[in-house]
Amino acid sequence: MGKWILPARAPFSPQAQDYFDRLDTAGDTTYTPYKQPLANYIDSLVTLGGAYWDDMGSAASFVGVGIQGVTVPLKSTMTALTNNNFVAGDLNQLTGLKGDASTKYLDTGSKFNDFPQNDFSMSCNITEFLQETTNGAYLMYQSFGDGISQISTQNDQGVNPNNLITRCNTRTGISNIDIGNLEDFYGINRTVSTEYSVQYGASSTTVTETSQAPANQIISILGASTQLKANARMATYHIGPALNLATLRGLQATLLSEIAAI
Repeated sequence: MGKWILPARAPFSPQAQDYFDRLDTAGDTTYTPYKQPLANYIDSLVTLGGAYWDDMGSAASFVGVGIQGVTVPLKSTMTALTNNNFVAGDLNQLTGLKGDASTKYLDTGSKFNDFPQNDFSMSCNITEFLQETTNGAYLMYQSFGDGISQISTQNDQGVNPNNLITRCNTRTGISNIDIGNLEDFYGINRTVSTEYSVQYGASSTTVTETSQAPANQIISILGASTQLKANARMATYHIGPALNLATLRGLQATLLSEIAAI
């Protein structure tokens, strides 16, 4: 008797394969050995859905890819990033993309006012923390004003050289947290008008500051065209509606450990 031959199972989910196809189109071949960790990360976001995937506005991986891949977002519906002056030598597949505190930054294409005033989060994973002489801009506004968000460090004239500075749809509300040389996850999250939360590594705090209408400004990474730049190294980032920052940190810790094991 004849036997039914089942079709071979696709090795990756449709969402992961779509990402890989777009990396191919961008000319990235470096990512190939890192497919499984990248797919695992995407699939974990897809499983959670909502703000982690369905509604997320912008996200990319700077680990496990080549320089062509740093501008490729995780989802096809996300705007491609714009690379300003980064070259292959700035990228390490295990630890991510390094700024130069001078000319290099990425524009995400996402704006603060793409998201609701009281339903917003953004984060970055810093794998190499370097002492900044003034500001270390991780996720940044184009120009200072009302309704902006920010994650950066600030050397306050040598007094608190490792201050973590944040805003979340505000003009004020800076959180001055001495983070030492913490190489870890940093994020902000707002779900109400009266306050927002800050995640730094495994720790968190709440900043009491009333929200403002989000600014019509593109969000940039490791600096902005009109702002100071950072010399830190970043593994990944996200921008989107509010979510559980500790959960996202855990997923990214898994991604980094699996990438490092290749």
